[in-house]
This record gives sequence, structure tokens and C-alpha cells, in this order.
Amino acid sequence: MSEQKGLMVLLAIDGSVHSEAAVKLTAGITFPAGTIAHVLAVVPERWLLSHLNWEAKRMLVETMDVVHQADYAAADRLAMQVSNRLQTNDLTVDSEVRDGRPSEVILNRAVELAADLLVIGAKGLSAPVEFRLGSTAHKLAHYAKCSVLVARPAEHAQPSRIILAADGSIEAQRAAEFLCRLALPEWAEVTVVSVAEMNASLPAGNGTTEQNLVADVPEAVRRALIDAAEGHISEAGVCLRESSAQVRSDIRFGHPAEEILNAAREHDADLIVIGARGQTRAEPFQLGGVAQKVVKYAQCSVLVVR
Repeated sequence: MSEQKGLMVLLAIDGSVHSEAAVKLTAGITFPAGTIAHVLAVVPERWLLSHLNWEAKRMLVETMDVVHQADYAAADRLAMQVSNRLQTNDLTVDSEVRDGRPSEVILNRAVELAADLLVIGAKGLSAPVEFRLGSTAHKLAHYAKCSVLVARPAEHAQPSRIILAADGSIEAQRAAEFLCRLALPEWAEVTVVSVAEMNASLPAGNGTTEQNLVADVPEAVRRALIDAAEGHISEAGVCLRESSAQVRSDIRFGHPAEEILNAAREHDADLIVIGARGQTRAEPFQLGGVAQKVVKYAQCSVLVVR
């Protein structure tokens, strides 16, 4: 494989547990030589209460200004600490602190920097515990024009058990190619998952379970579905042949998002790699339904490739 140029990686941080997972994941991945990591900390805007009188607003503004300065100083320290950690990984690293709404600032900086990859935590400091995905992470994964890595806390910093979703789409192929740009360790296990959608070729059932649908599929149809899935796996795995990782295949029947999530759980995956849109999604720069569900419900980190 020809030598790949380095990536522009934008790492957005906020000091949360999931943000720390994003930092560890960025440090644990071996990026191509020449990769630049840009660390961005955003100090959120604070809003005034409209019903306050003028004097109360003046006092509140003065207080908020002091708080804002403290927030900015803390964000600057955090950005510098993260930069110092990443510089030990042979990355060219710089950092900055900006004010504003986090999602808007991060999306704008990703465009301005022509980022290849945006790395974010699945939830920020203010996200409720019961939420699997924070609102900022949801917006970034949905609207960013570059690939997005949504990080969740994991036992190992370097992903070694990876699920690669393959459905024959252009973006699935790009996902495979993007994964191949990362230097996978020889102990890494990449499972290429292709899901044969039963409802794509069969009429809607009347309360019939998925197991019964599979059993009732005519052998010719089943064989055609398996052949297609094998073809998708073969296409996605071409570049992986030259990697040192252990590659295996997993053909499944059912709903793509559910089966990809099931495969991730069964293989105890550290990372799911998936194209932003599948074969049936045409809207630019947005997540398809499968990728959206995987990002929201996965228990591990997810790399959405555009």
C-alpha cells in the first residue's frame, strides 16, 4: 500500500469523563506520519435572565465576567495538558480556546481547519447520566462534514477489537479505507460485519419473528443474500489484507443497526467503524438511520466515516 499522507485531527475537549476517553483514544491510535492534532476547548456562553431589572443584570454581568475568566483559564490549562500528552505520540499538536456554543464553534473550526477527523466524547459535562449520547455529540456526528469519532470510556486506550460494517455502499468502502490508514497492531482483531436485510426481499410479516423469517426464506433467496453479503465483506476487506491485524467475517440476518450492535457486544468490541450513510441514504453530510442508531446506542466508541 502506498504511503498515506497525515490527517488533520480536531480533538474537542471539555474535561468530562467521555472527553477524557476521547483524549485517550486519540493518544492510543497510531495515525499516519505527518498527522496534526488540533486540540480545541470551548467555553460555553452564559445567558442572562431577561426578567431581571437593570441593576440586577449589571451585577450579574460583573459576576459572570469573573466566572467567564475563570472558565477560560481552566479551559486553557486543560488544552495545554492534553497537548502535552499527545506530543509524546509523535503528533504535531497545537491547541486553542474559543467562546460560544460548543457545537457551532466545533463545526465551524472543523470546516476552517479542513479536518479529516473530529474526535469528541459521547457526552459532555452537562449531559444527564441516563443519556447515551449528549446533544452536542449528536449534532456533531450528524452535521459535521468530516469523519467523526465518538468516544466512550474503555478499558484499553488502543482499540484492539474492531467491528467494521460493510453494506456495499461507497461510504462503507471509505470506512474500510479510513480504517486501513490507521496502523493497526498485530494483536488487533477486525470483524467485518455484513447484514442481510430480510425485510428488503420479503413481504411484511404478520407478527412473525425474525427467526421464523430466516427459516422461511427460500433457499435461492437466502443464497443470494449470503452471496451479496460475502461480496460486501470482500470489498471492504481488500485493504485489510496488507495490515497485520487478524481479520474475520461475520454475516448476519436482520436489521442492520441491531445486528451491528449485537456483533459489537458479542465480540466485546472497543470500536465500531461505519459509513455515515448506507446504500439507501442520499442526503449530503447527514447520518443515515443505521449509523445514527449505532452512534446513539453503542456501548463502545464509534467511528463514522464520510
